[in-house]
Amino acid sequence: MSASNGNFGFLAEHDPLFTELALSAERSFASDPNTTLIKLRQLGEALAQHIAALAGIEFDEQTTQADLLYKINRELQLENVVRELFRTLRVEGNKATHQFKTKHKEAINGLVVARKLAIWFHQSFGKAGPKFKAVIHFCV
Repeated sequence: MSASNGNFGFLAEHDPLFTELALSAERSFASDPNTTLIKLRQLGEALAQHIAALAGIEFDEQTTQADLLYKINRELQLENVVRELFRTLRVEGNKATHQFKTKHKEAINGLVVARKLAIWFHQSFGKAGPKFKAVIHFCV
């Protein structure tokens, strides 16, 4: 699956790291759903750091994801649904990291959440803006 045709390929416009993390999460789904959630958490962190940089919000390697999201929300006043998408990726990614087991159902839910967040991000910060309509690509 290439970055241009994956479910997250549109993120390449912003940073190749975004598509790398998302495609890695998709690829690992069948064999390792735990890794899927870890990669999705990393994607959420990368998106938050990118947003913070665009908004001029200061952070460093000591800034936790929760603190960074608080700062972003304080500055940009994110919609509740967007805050919840970020929170879900953070919490589920933490569970995957520390509990070492994830069911496929949890991983697919994580992919759905990450895709919703990615679409919001692209509509908010991408060239197409709110006119962007995502296409779903299924892999068998």
